[in-house]
Amino acid sequence: MLVTGLMACNPDKERKVNDTEAKFTTSDASELFFKNVRQGYYDKETMDAAKLNIYRIKERNQTEDQPVMNLAIVINWRYDEAYVLTEPNAYLQQLDSLTIFWQDTVQQQQGNYEYRPGNKESHYQLASKIYNSLQDKRKLYIQTPKGEPVPFLARRAEREAFRKTMMDYYRLVDLY
Repeated sequence: MLVTGLMACNPDKERKVNDTEAKFTTSDASELFFKNVRQGYYDKETMDAAKLNIYRIKERNQTEDQPVMNLAIVINWRYDEAYVLTEPNAYLQQLDSLTIFWQDTVQQQQGNYEYRPGNKESHYQLASKIYNSLQDKRKLYIQTPKGEPVPFLARRAEREAFRKTMMDYYRLVDLY
């Protein structure tokens, strides 16, 4: 019984999601869970005119001298929807284009993700691809204008902040 209780408090950290089919609708139960259990871990910004609440995890990396991509969970309470937005820091915004390279040293595979700011679906897809890469323990890099690879989301704390935000988002839209 104790094991069951401990497992209920610690959701499966290895779980992956479909990174192509976005979902944005929330349920009353998922919104209540977020508001009552998870909201305290986030900084909240309210946009009353747009009827949006924006949440950014408090433990996010806010440095500007290395590549960081934070996430924001946007709750549109008028339409019972939630969106995840990718927020590249100033270091990444100075690049003409952003390609995130991944490398799986166990399976000897590699690939990349292109960052293109766009609609809510493109933000979801990029964030979910990065999340799945983190779940697969892939190494992530970006390339500087000089062609040098720079580690991306390399620190455990950065990876955990990203992972937790995505898990909270997936719970909010009932994908977990």
